[in-house]
Amino acid sequence: MSPGDQQANEAIDASLYGHRISEWQQIRPLAHWMVFFDPVTRVAYSHRDYLAEDVQARLVPRLAFESHSERAYFIVDQNELMEYKGLTWPYSDRIVPASGQPRGLLLKEHGAREARALTDIAGRGGSVKAEYHDAGFALLKRAPIAVKPLTAEWEKEHGKEVDGEIVQYGVLKRWGDDYIPFIRLDLFQIVRELANFEGIGYVELLSNAMERFGSVLRTAHELGIYHCFTHPGNVDAHGNLIDYEHAIYRDEIACIQQTREPKSEDAEFFSEACLRFRDIDLFFGGSRALLRRCQERFQFTREELMLHIKFLRENIALSVGIPVFELLAHLNIGFYADTLKKLRSEDQRRVIAAFIEAYCDADQRDMVKQEVFLRLARDGEWTEAVSGCITDPEHWTDIPARQLSSEFILDLWTKPPLKP
Repeated sequence: MSPGDQQANEAIDASLYGHRISEWQQIRPLAHWMVFFDPVTRVAYSHRDYLAEDVQARLVPRLAFESHSERAYFIVDQNELMEYKGLTWPYSDRIVPASGQPRGLLLKEHGAREARALTDIAGRGGSVKAEYHDAGFALLKRAPIAVKPLTAEWEKEHGKEVDGEIVQYGVLKRWGDDYIPFIRLDLFQIVRELANFEGIGYVELLSNAMERFGSVLRTAHELGIYHCFTHPGNVDAHGNLIDYEHAIYRDEIACIQQTREPKSEDAEFFSEACLRFRDIDLFFGGSRALLRRCQERFQFTREELMLHIKFLRENIALSVGIPVFELLAHLNIGFYADTLKKLRSEDQRRVIAAFIEAYCDADQRDMVKQEVFLRLARDGEWTEAVSGCITDPEHWTDIPARQLSSEFILDLWTKPPLKP
C-alpha cells in the first residue's frame, strides 16, 4: 500500500462527532477526492492552479468529501470538520442562477460578506464560524459567458485594458461543533435516517433543529442581518443557518433605497420589516410566486406540481418558452408543506412551537403560538398571515403580505451600493 493510499484509508476512518466517516457514508454516501491543504492557514483548495507560488510550495494532499452542494467540500481532522466553499473545479462558462455567480467561483464580495455575517452571529452564540481567504483573480465576460482565472501579476499588468470584468474570488472556510454540511433539511429521508443514527426521535431532531434555527435567526435580526435566502437547503439538520453570501445589513438599507428607482412593488416595500418577513415566510411557506409561475407554465395543479418537482429539476433542459433552470433554481416548496404537514398535528405543533419559543419575545410566545396554530388548523396551509404573526405579532397586518422576490434581491448585487 502506497503512503497516499494509507493516508486516504486513515482519513476515511477518521472520526466526526464520535462516528467514523464510513458510518456517515451509510446515512448519505459521500464522494471523495484529494485536495491541497495549507497547514499555515488551514485552508484546502480543490486545485493549485493560479495560486501564489509561496502558497503552492507548502500545500500537502488531503482527502476531502463532498458537501451538500457542488460549491463546497470538507475535510476531517482529529474529530473536527472544516468545510470549504468556492474554488471548485472545473470552472464553468455559465452564471449559476441561484447565486448570480460563475460556477466554480465564490466572488470576494459574497464570500467576505458571509464570513462577516457568520462571525457576527457566532459572537452572540451562533455555532458556525467562518473565515474568507482570497485565492486569485478571473476575467469574466457575460455575453457570452466566459471565465478565465488570472494571476495577480497579470491583473496588475493589464489593468482595465481587457475585454471583460476582473473579479476577485476566494475560499470560505466554515466549521462548528455540530455543523453537518452534507445533510441539510431539504434531504427529507436522510434527515429521518440521521435521527436514528443519533439515537433520538425524528420529531425531537426536528424540534431541536427549529429551536437552533429560531435562535440563530433572532440573533441575526437583532444584529440587523437579513439572510434573504432562508430555504431549507440553507439550514443543516441541526438547525445551523449558513449561506449568508447575499445577506443585507441594516445600515445598507437606506443607501439601497436611495439608489433604486421605485419601478416595482419590491423596490417600494424594501425595508427591514419586509426582509424579516421574507426570512421567515420563505423558509416555512416557500417561493409562492415561483410556484404559481411553474403551475401556469406547466399547466399543473398544485398537487401535480408537487409530484413533478423532482422530475423538472432533473430535466432542466426542458423548454416551454422560459429558461426552465433559472425558474427552478429558486424553487422552494417550503418546510411546512414538504416536511411538517406530513407529521401528526401534535408533532407539527411541537416543532413549530420550538421555533416560536426561540424567535419571539417571551411575553409574546403564547399569543403567537395560539394564533399560528389556529390559522394552520383553519387553512391547512402556511399562509402569509402566519408568517406575519411570527414576524411582528402586534402589527403584522401592517406588513405587506408578500415576499420580496429572489430576482429583486439578486439584482441588488448588479448595481451600487452592493456592487463594488
